[in-house]
Amino acid sequence: MLEEPFQLPSIPAAEALARARDGATLIDLRKTPAVVASGHHIAGALIRDPYAFGHDDPLTGAVGPLITFCVHGHEVSQFACALLMLHGRDVCYVSGGYEALVAAGAVLEEIRP
Repeated sequence: MLEEPFQLPSIPAAEALARARDGATLIDLRKTPAVVASGHHIAGALIRDPYAFGHDDPLTGAVGPLITFCVHGHEVSQFACALLMLHGRDVCYVSGGYEALVAAGAVLEEIRP
């Protein structure tokens, strides 16, 4: 009998924002050009360079739930989610990424040069 393919845990943007209000940590893994183009980041989210995010990041030892997101919620946030899962973290990624979080009413802060 074939097993079901493994699916990384994902959540809708509205649920991610609710979990963040309850103490989960949002992790912004958008590439620099996307961040600059948007001119904003989500208030309270930790920003990580997706090209440098790896096993030595302090978040691999973090306590509490983590939520990763990139622009669309595809490869970048899913990679980070999988990496954090390898370290035993309670983690999921946002379906639809940053764009979905903005559409769900995330509080934005302007990026300051």
